[in-house]
Amino acid sequence: MPNPQMRVEAKDSLINILSNIHPESKKNSLRRMIDFGRVLVDGNRATRAKEIISPGAIVEILSRSEADIPQKKQHGILEDPIILYEDEQIIVVEKPSGLLSVATSKGEPDTMFDRVLHWSKRNQRKRVYLIHRLDRETSGCLILAKSPETRKFLQSQFQQRSIKRIYHAVVLGKPPTNSGISTSRIKESKNKLVRLVPNNEKSGKEAITIWKTVKEASINSLVRIKIETGRRAQIRLHMSELGCPVIGDKIYGIGKSSVSRLCLHASELKFTHPNGRKITVKSKIPDKMLSELNRKSV
Repeated sequence: MPNPQMRVEAKDSLINILSNIHPESKKNSLRRMIDFGRVLVDGNRATRAKEIISPGAIVEILSRSEADIPQKKQHGILEDPIILYEDEQIIVVEKPSGLLSVATSKGEPDTMFDRVLHWSKRNQRKRVYLIHRLDRETSGCLILAKSPETRKFLQSQFQQRSIKRIYHAVVLGKPPTNSGISTSRIKESKNKLVRLVPNNEKSGKEAITIWKTVKEASINSLVRIKIETGRRAQIRLHMSELGCPVIGDKIYGIGKSSVSRLCLHASELKFTHPNGRKITVKSKIPDKMLSELNRKSV
């Protein structure tokens, strides 16, 4: 049975919208749905009952099993990060799907940055500094610095596009060719929505996505992706443009996956360390994504 969801017709608070979906439920019950991570707005977990939702947004309520929020998070204890690489200057962690890289203006209490910061202060009495971000529903390698100097050094590599960023995605169907480059420009609107710019328009920002099909299965394909630019939703937009949207993409694709996550993973980072060494950090493709890849039927 599909999850209850609705497209918002008029601006309203999230709690009122949930009341329209479940008119028989009490407000406290609806607030608990939000607290337990069961409410998504355009594919992102909602955190505030009074949040104002704009027209056109999709509000969805997950089942209890899909929410999968650890009990200790509910009591305000942040989970320790999974560390992929660490030394005196740099730390690379594995960000799980569904977790923000850093808090928005709403002040979310649990983000990947907060988890690393709390862990570092507790174990090393050091601050950490965020270098880049992954979209909330994307998992994988995220790099942080342990000093302002190292942050500046690494940020310059992102600006110069010398850091190699590799992703893997499970997409619907298969790309039109085994490999290629997508270069459609991306434009962000005032309400923070992003879209591809038609070829005859010069607006937006340059976006370069290099892709290669790794494996074709019965329904879906596994694609290796290298990005030269880091625009928001870049991979999802370019894969959708190719006619093979990322599985689980509720905004630019066809909706939820059977494994209840966006099947996009930041699997590898290659960068230059402040000491001059070339560092490669890899993260294993999640089992849930491989399960979706090998699914035999719709």
